[in-house]
Order: sequence, then C-alpha cells, then structure tokens
Amino acid sequence: MPGASIRKRLQGAFTLVELLVVIAIIGVLVALLLPAVQAARDAARRTQSANNLRQIGLAMHSAHDHRKEFPPLCINQWASYYETRPGDEAVHYTGPYLPDQQSTAGSDKTTFFYCLLPYLEQQVLHQSISGYPFYLMANRSDDRTKMVGTDVPSVYVAPADQAPYKQIDWSWPYTTHPQGIPFKHGLISYAANLRAFGRGDAYGRWTSWRVAWRNIGNGSRIAQITDGTSNTLAVIEKPRVTGDANLSYRDWALIGNVPPQQDGCNTWATTDIPETGLAVFGYTCNNPNTTSDDIYGQWWLNDCRFGNGPESFHPPQRRLHPTQQNFYTIYSFNGSQSVQAVMCDGSVRSISTSISIPAWSAAVTADGGEGNLSLD
Repeated sequence: MPGASIRKRLQGAFTLVELLVVIAIIGVLVALLLPAVQAARDAARRTQSANNLRQIGLAMHSAHDHRKEFPPLCINQWASYYETRPGDEAVHYTGPYLPDQQSTAGSDKTTFFYCLLPYLEQQVLHQSISGYPFYLMANRSDDRTKMVGTDVPSVYVAPADQAPYKQIDWSWPYTTHPQGIPFKHGLISYAANLRAFGRGDAYGRWTSWRVAWRNIGNGSRIAQITDGTSNTLAVIEKPRVTGDANLSYRDWALIGNVPPQQDGCNTWATTDIPETGLAVFGYTCNNPNTTSDDIYGQWWLNDCRFGNGPESFHPPQRRLHPTQQNFYTIYSFNGSQSVQAVMCDGSVRSISTSISIPAWSAAVTADGGEGNLSLD
C-alpha cells in the first residue's frame, strides 16, 4: 500500500534533530583533529629544517677538510686593496676561496653560502658563472637572464619560513640583464655566525656594516674556535624577510627600507650590499645592565662587552608583527617558541626564545672562554 511505503521511508530517515547532532559531532571531531594535523605539519617542517642544517654542517666540514679553512661570510677583494685609509682599513683576505691579486681584485667576490655549493651537490650552480670564475655577480653561462643567486637550492629554505616574497629585484651597473630589466635574487632561511667565521678588524671592531664593506667575516679554522665546536653556533634559522617593506637592491643599496624601522632580507650570493641584505648574525649586543634594549638589542657597537664581563649578545625572540620587526634580531618562524641551529661540530640544536643572555652569548662567541652553558 502507498501509505505503508511512505511510513517505511520516514522511519529510515534522519530527523532534523538527529542530523544536527551528527553535524555537531563531526564539528567537534574536526576541531579535535585540526590541532593534531597542524602539530604534525609543524613537526615535519622542523624535521626538514633540521635536515637542512645537518647538510649545511656536513658541507662546512667538507669545505674545511678540502680548503683547510671555513668559508668567509662576505668578501669583496677590492676592499682588501683599496679600503686602506688609516683607522678604517679593511681586512685583507688571503684565504683559499679567492685569488689574492690586485689585478683581479675588483672582480673577486664570494660569500659563505656560495662557497658551500660544491659540498651540497650543487657543483653545476657553483660553476655557472659566465666568464671570470670568481666574479660572483656575473650572468650565468646557462641562462644569461639569471645570476647564481637567482635560484635557491632547497637546502637553504626552511619549510616553516612563510616569507611574503621569496626574491628581490637586483640591479648593478657592472652586470647587465639581456632584457634591460633587474635580475631576481633569491632569499634564504638561514644565517651564519660572524663570531665563528670572522676575526674582526685590526682595531677589534665588529660593527655590522664592516661585514659588508670591510671583510671582517673573513673565514676561520677549527683551531681558532677555542670554546669548542660543540659549544659554538655556526648557522641558525632566520626568516628570509624581516619587516613589512617591499625591498629591492640597486647599485650598492637596499631600497625600500623606511627609517626608523630596520627591514631586511637574507641574500646568499651577492656582495656589495648593506648588512641588512646579508644572511649573517653575531653582532647584535644586549646590555645585561638594562632592559631598554631587550626588544631590539644594539647593533651599532664595536663589540658587545659591557664592563669587565664577557661579551653579551641579543638572543632570538618570538616573532613580532612585521611592522614591529627589526632585521638585526633573530625571530622564530610563525608562532614557534624556538629556533634551530647547527653548531660548529655539525650537531643540530633547538634553542628556546627564552634562553638566557649569558647562555646565548657563550654560544655566539668562538673564543670567549665562557665555558659550556646549556642552550636548552
């Protein structure tokens, strides 16, 4: 009978109340699962970044084994011969990663992350410079619309680094794009420690701009890391872009930085750029006798010694809103409360953003004699 058939169909259907209950249960389950899924994704990102750092650590030691010295951070050999004014002399680079001859000094340029390429299975990219092999910022031989720094090896990018952009426009009068437009230069998620791979100038000055213009990040040997390679930071996670400016590079200057905020980015295969474009840390101080510099530190000092104690550096911080960030500070990725780093012995460590200033400072210096303080 038709009526009986309808009753059977109604008896097998959900009522509105039952349907709402099912939807509510599904909603609760999704709400419970989402944090777990997000946590799993975050853990995977951290694992990948840790693997990147391990590869970088192995590459550093392979480079040292081959060249008997770690790579320099940023060397423009022109400065070795022509920045010689008394009181403002550049460090004269005599290491194994560049020629030391005046006739080619203007074209001899290199950086830490470029030097590591052959030891990261990136020999093709390392050898892609067109023409003179040490002219880092020349066109690439395989694609003249690119320079070496245009493409970033995946090992230099942390998955959790959600940068607003991944490249900057790059133009310089001595390197010309075939279409007359700026090149692109890629950005990386890691920065190298000045105090591990530099020696300072003749006056013991470690100011940040001297990394870019005076060759103070001139490389080092394991024997010079007297605090111990397991106690000294080598390379740390640092967001590709700091601040909210849309940055570009043109003719020795980083364009788009609006004072007083100090925005910046991490290039990896170019010299002749301000320190706010270099992937370097280890010069930002923190005075332990005051709290006035606890947010941004002090990056303009010749060294980080306050009084008779050991040097005191500005530790990593929780990530601020882009409008409040400062390039000279190391920020964690997204909402994380820690950053990862590879030590000079190749081991990877996680460092809390609540780390004490003495413990962080001891890990930054390579020869400070502070002893082994825990980074946990």
